[in-house]
Amino acid sequence: MDCEGLGGVDENKNHDTKLFILSALLSSFLIYNCKGAIDENSLQNLSLVLDLAKNFKINEFKEITNGSEVAKTLPKLLWVVRDFSLKLVDVTNKNITMKEYLENALTEVKGVSENIQQKNRIRRVIRDFFAERDCVCLVRPTDEEKDLQNLINIKDEDLRPEFISGLHKI
Repeated sequence: MDCEGLGGVDENKNHDTKLFILSALLSSFLIYNCKGAIDENSLQNLSLVLDLAKNFKINEFKEITNGSEVAKTLPKLLWVVRDFSLKLVDVTNKNITMKEYLENALTEVKGVSENIQQKNRIRRVIRDFFAERDCVCLVRPTDEEKDLQNLINIKDEDLRPEFISGLHKI
């Protein structure tokens, strides 16, 4: 099932939350994609999962507030990062996998301010709700702007080989 992304122009956050919940409940695999890198903005956009706990019910009498209970119901998460251009290395410049890149992005930030606590809450909820998760980073399919505007008509062999090999990982 494919559905519109988060933050639709003509819709509000409540609409996005309902759409996300419905998609998650009907799916066995949830693909969330962002552009460029996993950063605070992309984490914030996925923070709808925070609202999930408030709206998720097994039946009309019991509201679920425990992340591990919700995780049993939610699908596997695949985070796809489009137009990725960063090197996959950690803070010590050691090569890491795409999954390690995701896990590093979900690691709690140091600090005690209210802003840091909110950032860490989002990270905890994503980790708790999506116990099974992975990541695929895709480079831009082509370097040519005119080709990007006409991807539907571009043959696979005219796309960057790194992009094609990344698609095969999905």
